[in-house]
Amino acid sequence: MSSLEFDKALYREASQDLSDNEEQLKVYDSTGNCVVLAGPGSGKSKILTLKLARILNEDIEEPQGVACLTYNKECARELKEKLYNLGIIESSTIFIDTVHSFCLNHVIKPYRHLANTNLPKEIKVATSKQIRETMRQTFDLTIGKNERYTSSWSTAFNVYRRTFIERKSFEWKTNDRDIAEWILNYESSLRHQGLIDYDDMVLNGLWMIEENQWIQELLKAKFPVIAIDEYQDLGATLDRIIRILCIKNTTRLLAVGDPDQSIYGFTGAQPSLLNDLAQQPGVLKIRLKKNYRSKRNIVKASIATLLEERDFISSRTEEGSIKFYGIRDGIDAQCDYICKEIIPEILTSDPSSMLGDIGILYIDKNDGDRIAEKVAKEGFQYIRVDGNAPYNKNLLTLWIEKCAMWCSGGWLKGSPKYSDIERTFNSFFLDSNISEVKLESKKLTLFNFLFRSRDIELKLSDWLDEFHNNIVSELLVLFTEEPDIVKEYNKLIKSAEKGQLKDFKVSSLSRQIGSKSHLNLYTLHSSKGLEFKYVIMFGLEQGRIPWLNVSEDKINESRRLFYVGLTRAKDEIHLLCSGWYYDYYDKRQNNGPSNFVLELKEFVDNNL
Repeated sequence: MSSLEFDKALYREASQDLSDNEEQLKVYDSTGNCVVLAGPGSGKSKILTLKLARILNEDIEEPQGVACLTYNKECARELKEKLYNLGIIESSTIFIDTVHSFCLNHVIKPYRHLANTNLPKEIKVATSKQIRETMRQTFDLTIGKNERYTSSWSTAFNVYRRTFIERKSFEWKTNDRDIAEWILNYESSLRHQGLIDYDDMVLNGLWMIEENQWIQELLKAKFPVIAIDEYQDLGATLDRIIRILCIKNTTRLLAVGDPDQSIYGFTGAQPSLLNDLAQQPGVLKIRLKKNYRSKRNIVKASIATLLEERDFISSRTEEGSIKFYGIRDGIDAQCDYICKEIIPEILTSDPSSMLGDIGILYIDKNDGDRIAEKVAKEGFQYIRVDGNAPYNKNLLTLWIEKCAMWCSGGWLKGSPKYSDIERTFNSFFLDSNISEVKLESKKLTLFNFLFRSRDIELKLSDWLDEFHNNIVSELLVLFTEEPDIVKEYNKLIKSAEKGQLKDFKVSSLSRQIGSKSHLNLYTLHSSKGLEFKYVIMFGLEQGRIPWLNVSEDKINESRRLFYVGLTRAKDEIHLLCSGWYYDYYDKRQNNGPSNFVLELKEFVDNNL
């Protein structure tokens, strides 16, 4: 692509930091298919963005471009931010988004009328409510009303649909006939409603690519390079697309991931796919070994939890610490101990530390309710990310948080930059037919609103109400293909009016991004990709992690989840358990501490 010399200077200057890391330098200098197995804290995002910047500036010329596929919208947003800092701005030749969006916008929409599909003429994405209702109705039709519909059934449905993707295969028909029939009835019901869901996007995208060589050629012509971030999370369908485009054909591949951090088996993710891809002929496999995040003992201890050898090393000279706490009186008592003992001890032992340096990690949203109640009682402000959070973060809600930050003093410090806010605003209209004149008018309205709203004392609900009337209401129509984005926005509005955020000021919402004055409350799953100076994990009982009476694959996934939690820590890890808990039926389970904790304690006692 054409680019300014200034842009080239940015990534070339940043690449000088790679000189002391042989593996990162190999990725940067690679010229063909490359699979990067990146351990925790190894600078995965840094090398991915630097390599993409180099490819875009040195290897690609317009109108050709690069498609970079990520696990979710948040990953895509972070990648766009990092590329922007290297002088790369998303354009028609640079696609950075989810695999679902890629299949929808670059396969299904442009070519479905030329290919054999059963998709509706007008593409409309089902809402979460429509999906749930259709799944339940077709479950009753297929499995039977006498069978109790539970979350385990929906998980089995999703995993089957994402695993057995060849509908004419023996495995599809015979592995579980009832679920296979249920899936077909569900998809047929959606079509009768004129709807598709997110799995439809990827599955039909794959089938269209697979069955039409001309689509393969068109995609190669448009995107001669495909990059994948967090490959281990993206499942069999994406893997099969990549095998067709990059292994069978000659589209160049840059894939980055870590099988040890594959924790989404319930969505169909298979860590073995990345390992197998790395072994394919013509693929350069590079393992990033150096951990820049965690102190030495934390790296050693986290590796020990995998029960397999890894050659990761810490770049830090300090030892770090792992502390264990046996709290006799249960999970609520663990939460009390965290608030009254561990957090005060952290803050007093290191006066430079703040609440934002602490990450409290737990298993599910019910644990989130428990710890949120306790930290609120102690007067600690907190950020919470789990199923019971006031709203989930997505492209729109994160942008609104940034706008709140700008209004709350960010305009004085240039953090965030107004240009970043405007750039994201522009990106909302990327696929629309808006004229340049009308877009400029909307940008002026946005600036005028934010400029006159520079007041940290503004009540959040009032600010959001005016923001909605002036700006956001017209944006919502741009997300009709992503109804969950609108859903989370509505949850934010509702919570500000009469929910958990009803007493918030604008300045409080702005602290949801990287606040040093707020504790971080995250499920283990949602903590992936984050880092904290201090990590506290509680509720670590056998039967909770791992679950009881589950397959070896499920146990291994729980082990990887435990590993993810440990590897978020820079300096210290605090692990709490009681050895018993009450299950969802309010029955006491006395299974002892998690085997993962017992194994880790034995390793720490004997080796560190």
